[in-house]
Amino acid sequence: MIPLDSALAIVVLELERAYGLGFVGPNGRIVTNFHVVANEKSITAHLADGRRLPVQAVCALDIKRDLAVLDVGLLDAAPVRPAGVRLAEDGQGVFLFGLVPREDRVRWVEGTLGTTQLIAPGVAVYTLHGEIPPDASGGPLVARDGSVLGIVTMAESDEGIIALGIPWKHIEPLMPLNQQLPLSALTRRRGPARQIPQHPLSLLEGSNMAGLEATTRAIAGAIEQGAPAYNEGDAEKCFKVYQQVARQLIDARTDCPGVQTALRDGLARAKGLTDADHRAWALRDAFDGLLSVIEKYMRTRLGLASAPNAGKGTLLN
Repeated sequence: MIPLDSALAIVVLELERAYGLGFVGPNGRIVTNFHVVANEKSITAHLADGRRLPVQAVCALDIKRDLAVLDVGLLDAAPVRPAGVRLAEDGQGVFLFGLVPREDRVRWVEGTLGTTQLIAPGVAVYTLHGEIPPDASGGPLVARDGSVLGIVTMAESDEGIIALGIPWKHIEPLMPLNQQLPLSALTRRRGPARQIPQHPLSLLEGSNMAGLEATTRAIAGAIEQGAPAYNEGDAEKCFKVYQQVARQLIDARTDCPGVQTALRDGLARAKGLTDADHRAWALRDAFDGLLSVIEKYMRTRLGLASAPNAGKGTLLN
């Protein structure tokens, strides 16, 4: 039988045109998949004890791992009991939940934990086997002892819809966060058409190789900070991060005139735009175009340096 404490932590999320699943985390907030609540402007949480509470804010998002943590101003509902951050072994039996069609109730089914796979850098998932409900996304992945191993995610693949489990180790870092973002943060953001510059290698002629490496690191750091802000709905913060790094590189990279030129062009394009979303993408385009030409330029230079007789007066075409 399904352990009662896990069942009591289930939350049915009433959306604009459907229902979805979530569960009460150890911090009293609701954990679900991002795709379950994406683009929703109003969400009502139906708790196991009969209460119906409006979702007031978004506490945390991890779009890369399809996770969202929602706040209903509630800290006294029965939470799940996490199994911990260690990955579970394959082959063990698990419980999952699905919605009763056309009702705000759930049913449970049994499944089996498959192998753990790395589907992207830093994203490990369990494969799940059994008669998994197609609407199981957002519900807890429950071990036989009632502890929660992670969250169930129904994902698209080349073979069709597959059932995956996002391990608790990916959920745990979100528990202390309380960003109190508006529900608009759940909107899937679609930027404008990309206009990535296609620079010739001649742009970087005369550039210092160490300076190009430093430029690459700085841009990567900017994207690492700016992209999450953009994904959380704060395009203005993303733009400001990109703008600050672009200006710093222009000031610092006097040893790389082509870098300065490309970034000045990006800033000029952004300045002519009024929407923060478009300004952020203008600088991201400038960054991506510059990263691309730097990679090609450095690869070419390294090829020249390693070629037979390089540096001995041989003309290489």
